[in-house]
Amino acid sequence: MDLERAFTGIAAITRYSFRKLLFSRKAVITLLVAVFVAAVMGYAGAQNVDPLHDGTDMLDTLILFFFMPVMAMIYGASLIRDEIDDKSITHVATAPLDRSFSYVGYYIPLACAVAISMFIVNTAGFLAFFAQNDLGGETLEVYLEFTVLITIGAFVYSALFLAVGVLFKKPVFFGLFYAFIWEGFIGSLPGAIQKFSVKYYLRSVGADWVDYGRMSTFEEASDPLASGLVLLGLLVFFVVLGAFVFRETELT
Repeated sequence: MDLERAFTGIAAITRYSFRKLLFSRKAVITLLVAVFVAAVMGYAGAQNVDPLHDGTDMLDTLILFFFMPVMAMIYGASLIRDEIDDKSITHVATAPLDRSFSYVGYYIPLACAVAISMFIVNTAGFLAFFAQNDLGGETLEVYLEFTVLITIGAFVYSALFLAVGVLFKKPVFFGLFYAFIWEGFIGSLPGAIQKFSVKYYLRSVGADWVDYGRMSTFEEASDPLASGLVLLGLLVFFVVLGAFVFRETELT
């Protein structure tokens, strides 16, 4: 297959999937989560707090720790599986394009949609908390650092949950287990076991950037460069795994 045809096919599926994600009920979920985070952080910001340290901890706990994997699961786990189940994926199954390329056409808009979703949530929480306290240079630096972290997280978690969607017939159940139990519980345990969670490597990278809150004193953190390479490796592994399974799966 020539590259021009492959890129044309990827672009077509990317546009289709991005419109589907952008105008689905998942966008409403993003707005509801943003309102919830803004309400919680707004209330916290109105208390007697240390703006930089407590605000950073709130962003870490609410957004990076909890909603990052949950939103990626909501957007990604059923993206392909729903189309397989309702037979609307026929246009992909019958297209003259290797399904591995088609899979990439699903992944790119998914990762972008999750990144945009988390950007909205992060911005809402940040403004609700820091607008009551301080919007100086140091707080804007924290905002930019978390924006980069959630963007990295969006691409890694999207690769994970999209692969889950083609590996399991009921991906939401596994997704819920992973997002709430594995990342939420295993990722919080002391010792080496937390290294089996994506969150650990995100926080290890963040520990080298963020100067405030618990993240800045994350004693179990690995080398930030090594952690970044692990995240890249996980992204590539899950995209390749998902593309292989998707190519071999009977879709019709």
